[in-house]
Amino acid sequence: MRFPGPHACEEALARGELHTLWIAPAAWGRLSKLVAAAREAGVVIHREPMEGLDRRSPEQRHQGVLGEGGAFAYAEFDAITARVVEKGAAALVLALDGVTDPHNLGAVLRSAAAAGVDGVLLPERRSAAINETVVRASAGTAGRVPVCRVVNLGRALDDLKQAGAWVYGLAAGEGSQNYLAEAFDRATVLVLGAEGEGLHLKIRERCDGLLHIPMPGGVDSLNVSAAAAVALFRVLARRGDSVGGGLPEEVFP
Repeated sequence: MRFPGPHACEEALARGELHTLWIAPAAWGRLSKLVAAAREAGVVIHREPMEGLDRRSPEQRHQGVLGEGGAFAYAEFDAITARVVEKGAAALVLALDGVTDPHNLGAVLRSAAAAGVDGVLLPERRSAAINETVVRASAGTAGRVPVCRVVNLGRALDDLKQAGAWVYGLAAGEGSQNYLAEAFDRATVLVLGAEGEGLHLKIRERCDGLLHIPMPGGVDSLNVSAAAAVALFRVLARRGDSVGGGLPEEVFP
């Protein structure tokens, strides 16, 4: 797997996934800390002209450095379930239903990493996989949060409910409640669908409740990455310090 750009390389190095670096001579000085850490970790380092990096990574901005490592290490679903049981009311999981755009997925994973979620669920079908584009769009943070691919998303949601979680689907329309009114005071799974298509019917039916983000400006929907960020940090704000790791309630009254 390729890691384009310094942030992606730094994250991959921290996870122990980086085994090769190509660095343009012009970038060598500003990347001296990365070079030193990579050498200490035994990473193979090559000097490569910018033209060579462009050929190796033709569709991605590499900023003078490109890394290579093994395939992305997906988490096991059992580990995420165990985490929900362990953390109880403080648990927070994100599930994505039909998000196929890698740029959107990367942006969602960046918000998930920032919010400290306990796992992100992706269906094996109808979903983007973790690749170089996703890693780049996540600013290298894709590996900070456990990401699990599941064969059947609906069944996975059922299993999380059995583990004590409450499943909320973000969906506008009849039957959904304003997310500002929800306390999120129990283990929570937020389920988001792709912009436009939204949640599939079988996934909606698995949810314990449907929530919508009020939009007084008259916009019909948010991009899924924006909706994920808004919803995740609303959960943290509502929880405050009562279940650990939250934000002050004044942030989002």
